[in-house]
Amino acid sequence: MALPFLPAEHIQPAFVQLTDGLSDDVDDRVADLVNYIESTWIDSRLWPPSAWSAYRSSVRTNNDVEGWHNRLNQRCRHGNLDLYQLAPLLYAEAQFVTVQAVLVSERRLLRYQRRAMRKLQGRIATYWDQYAAGVLTTSSLLKKCAYVYGPVN
Repeated sequence: MALPFLPAEHIQPAFVQLTDGLSDDVDDRVADLVNYIESTWIDSRLWPPSAWSAYRSSVRTNNDVEGWHNRLNQRCRHGNLDLYQLAPLLYAEAQFVTVQAVLVSERRLLRYQRRAMRKLQGRIATYWDQYAAGVLTTSSLLKKCAYVYGPVN
C-alpha cells in the first residue's frame, strides 16, 4: 500500500475508502490483513498515521542509519571491541553528530543521493505538488506512488 505517501490526516479516510470497496466474500487472508493494518497502523495509539506518514519527506527509509551503522562497524572491526575501546569511539561519534547538526541547520551539509534516487524523489515530489494543487485525487496519487515503488517488469 502507498498510504504513507498521503498526509497523515488523509490516511484514515483513504483506508476506509479502500476497504469499503472490498466485497463481503473476500478471502479470509485479505480480511485478516485489513484487520491487522487497521488495528496496528490506522487506529493505533502507539503508531498513529502522523508517526509514519512520509508525505513531503525526502527521507522515507532507514538507509541513512544503516550507512552510519556500517561505517561504525568498519571502524570498530565488526564488533570485536571491548567496552574500553568502544566508549571512545562512541564519544568521537557523538562529537561528530554535534558538528553535523550545526552544518545541517545552516544548510551547509548536503545529503548524497544517487541519480536514480534523485529522479525517483523528483517524480514523487511532482505527484505531491499535483495532489496539493488538487490535480490528482487521493486514489490517483496512491496509484502513481505505488507504481514508482512497485516491482519492475
